Order: sequence, then C-alpha cells, then structure tokens
Amino acid sequence: MKTLTKILLIIIIYNLSFANNPKNIIILIGDGMGTTQVTIDVLSNPFSAFTRFKLSGFSLTQSANQLITDSGAGGTAISTGERTKNHYIAFDTAGNPLETIMEKAIKLKKSTGIIATSSITDATPASFSAHVQSRKSEFDIAEQQANSNIDIFIGGGGRFYLPNTLPGGKRTDGNNILNTLQKKWTYVDNYNNLTKIQSQKIFALLDTSNIRPANERDYTLGDLTNIALSQLSKNKNGFVLMVEGSQIDWACHGNDQKYLMGELKDFSTAINAALDFAQKDKNTLVIVLADHETAGTSITKGNFNDFKIEFISRAHTATIVPVFAYGPGAELFTGINKNYEIGRKLKNLVK
Repeated sequence: MKTLTKILLIIIIYNLSFANNPKNIIILIGDGMGTTQVTIDVLSNPFSAFTRFKLSGFSLTQSANQLITDSGAGGTAISTGERTKNHYIAFDTAGNPLETIMEKAIKLKKSTGIIATSSITDATPASFSAHVQSRKSEFDIAEQQANSNIDIFIGGGGRFYLPNTLPGGKRTDGNNILNTLQKKWTYVDNYNNLTKIQSQKIFALLDTSNIRPANERDYTLGDLTNIALSQLSKNKNGFVLMVEGSQIDWACHGNDQKYLMGELKDFSTAINAALDFAQKDKNTLVIVLADHETAGTSITKGNFNDFKIEFISRAHTATIVPVFAYGPGAELFTGINKNYEIGRKLKNLVK
C-alpha cells in the first residue's frame, strides 16, 4: 500500500510540474515601451488592451556590458534567456550562438511566427530568428531567416532580400534571397494578398523598408496577428509567436506625440487579438513587455482628454519597464524580473 501511495504521489507531482506549461505562447514586445507609454494608451484609447490584464510585473533591461541596452541585447535576453553585449543578436558575450525560444519550439515540432512593423531584419525580430555579432548585418540576417525553419514572417524589409539591380533592392552581392525563400514559403509583398493566403508557411515582406506608420495604413498590427494565429493554431503541438510594435520606439526617439499615440493604439490591437485567442483557447500564455524604455517619456500636464507628453531625451533609458501576462504560467512573471530571467522562464515553459 505504501508503494502504491508513493507511486501515485510521484505521478501527481510530475503532472503538477507541467500544469502551468501552455500549449502556445504569444510574446508581444512594445519596443521602447515604458510605464508612461502604457499610461498614455490607457488614458487615450477606449479599447486599450492593457486594462484586460490582472497580473503584471516589471523588467530590468540592462545588457551584459551597458546600463542602457539596445534592442539587439534587449531582444536577445527575451529570446534566449541570456544577457549579451549591445548590438549582439542571439550571441553570448564570447561570440557563441545562443539557442532561441523559436529554435527550441521547432525541435519540439511546434509552429513559429514573427511579426514586426519594422524591417523583419531589424534587431528585435532578428534576435528571434538569426545569430550575428552586429544588428547592422541585415543582409546576413535576411539570409539566415530565409534558411530558417520558422513558419511565418510578416514585416517590412524587402530591400535586404533583393539585389540592387532590382527595384527597391539594396544587396550588393547580387543575391536574390526571394528565390531561396520561395522554395519553402508562400511569399507576398502586400497586405491585400496576405489576407487571401491559406498556408501555414508565409513570408510577407509588406514594404521594401519598414511597414508604414499605423496612422498611414488601412490595416492594424492586430489584423496581422490574427492572420498568423489562424495558421499557427492548426499545429496540434502548439506554437510560439512573437509580435513587435516596433515603431513605438521610433516615435519616442523622434519625440513625436501623435506618432507615439498611433503606434500604441496599433500595438493594443495586437494585444487584444492575442487575448481574444487565448481566452477562447484556454491553453495559451500571452506576455506583453518591452526591451527597454525610450526618451524618458512623461505626462506633465493637461486633462483626461487632452494631455501633454514630454520627452527628456531622444535616446534609450535604463528605466524599468512593465510586464503583463495572461494564461497558463502568467503568475511566473509578476514582481521584478531581470530581462534574461523572463527569457529563461519563457523557454522553460516550452515543453
């Protein structure tokens, strides 16, 4: 009887150890998004997704060699669970490649996807899909992405895949990377065609440079997120999706209030899409965070309907950033975490 009780106890403990492991993980990164940026969206946007979370925490954003991180090191901490030097992409401080959460998910036969409103070769999406020692090596990043096993890419950056002999191309090596990627993915270069695709392998480069700002396009980051979710969710083993609101950072660098509010509202549509999916699915972790804060953004005066945003700089800061989580494992992300600790927890949840 004692032996049977011990066996049952072992089984219960084993099952409990996996109880909080979600089938799917959606990581949403608001580049440059600090607590004030979140406040701005909550105050100005009646559909702000941030009000839907019950669990939240904070992240310290330092890189391995700088108090103030860049997006390369910041993204790498989240994607790999390790801190690295500024400008490094999924490499450790000694220059060795680090396993990303996407690579781990692929080994476990999960589907994977990356969406960004920047070039898909920019620092944050690159940190989930490539390994280089300089975030500026976007031609190399493009080649690595085209040879990866990630299922869905949606973003800008067509110029890094095309030779400069073709319209919009920037490559000087003569290589047309589109020829490589079209062997594995269904490729599109505009949003209208993207909406018509019924494929679990999508490579969408919606602009030769970055996707247009939210105020200048007729679709949202939430629309792109829903397109990816409709395909990734077909995998019975689950998926990992990273969605970046890239231009929140750029609006803060430019000290542009209208631009910032538009990008925050756009990012909120992606969070709402993720939460809607997770609430229906009941086995999906949604985590929203930032790689760093930008410009020391603050609200200094005004009223609920008309307030003034001010910026103390045009650069990144070391200010702590918020973390929001919903779904299985969400409780792991409360309190104050170092950025790499969040990355480690996310990788550990991929089972």
